[in-house]
Amino acid sequence: MRGLNAGWTTALLLALTLGCGTDGGADAGDLGRTFTPERIGTARVPMSANGSVALLSDETTACVIDSYDVQVTCVDRSGAVAGAFGREGEGPGEFARLSRVLGGPDGTVGALDLGNDRFGVYEASGILLTEVSLPGAAVGLSPVGRFAETLAGVSITTFDPAAIRAGAGPGGLLTVFEVDVASSELVREEEVPPVDAEVECGRILRGFPNPGGGWVFIACEGHLVFVGAGGEPTVVRAPTYTGELPHDRDVAERTESMSLLATAGIPLDQERLDRFRNTPKNYHLLLGQYMFDEQGRFWIATQRDRDEFSYLDVYLPGEAAYFGSVRVYDRIMGFDLLGSTLVVVVERQLAPDDPDGIAERAVDWYDVSEWR
Repeated sequence: MRGLNAGWTTALLLALTLGCGTDGGADAGDLGRTFTPERIGTARVPMSANGSVALLSDETTACVIDSYDVQVTCVDRSGAVAGAFGREGEGPGEFARLSRVLGGPDGTVGALDLGNDRFGVYEASGILLTEVSLPGAAVGLSPVGRFAETLAGVSITTFDPAAIRAGAGPGGLLTVFEVDVASSELVREEEVPPVDAEVECGRILRGFPNPGGGWVFIACEGHLVFVGAGGEPTVVRAPTYTGELPHDRDVAERTESMSLLATAGIPLDQERLDRFRNTPKNYHLLLGQYMFDEQGRFWIATQRDRDEFSYLDVYLPGEAAYFGSVRVYDRIMGFDLLGSTLVVVVERQLAPDDPDGIAERAVDWYDVSEWR
């Protein structure tokens, strides 16, 4: 489905998480241990509607998507620009709609272009090394690790709005695929399985494979479902989830998201926006920011606070247990992790005297070696 309309793609992704309300959560005193790592670098990056970030193999360079100029910008932790490349178009090195960036071997960065259904591999300076054709409507990269000889991803198998609203729990909505980077050959295709588990709120949103075996599913109201290699599910409710109401910045962000839906033919619903304003926030970020680290632990960026600080919760999938939380400065929009380095895309807090009322966007580097 080459050249999938950008508005409809966004609408489909948003539909996986819109409308997942809550009725409250755990006691705020039961938060486990929280680690505040040392911030070891920062760099300003362009404004963007996309929070994806890729930490490159040197652990000092990070690349982000500049959605407004339709390009990738790479910076180092001293604040210097290592490269900025791409433009709107269909030719080599051009992008129709950038969705994700991902780190690869030898300092390379991969760029997922939904509009052209392809994945390009670049040096940080912008030199194009290869482009990979993707199967079907590849709507996002599966958080199963960095790309190397192969690239793992997720595709939507149906565009029926009713099926999308029903969630990924029953299966049949999402397919995991893997392609060979050198040849674009499809080497794996597997439907995300149904989940034989119940959550109190009744909705499982989407799932993806655990590189250590089994699956992880994101559900409503702070629930996660960890499925072991043998198929046995365990439902966990995040102990950090408190059901806090949206802040003003959350409401502004949701308004912008609903405006994107309007471009795809779904009118902005003021009643739904008012309901969002008065309903406790989802546990996870709207479009999902989660990954496994090299030790097999599962990290997920949460919507807890996201003002002066933001939080990433960490789980042990094999034990289906909460491990702890990592606290970072400012409003998290996306993150990546490699070795002992965590990078986070954030929006800074607005200063009272800010002339334009637009928050600065930055990438921050953190040393998490003490928490390994």
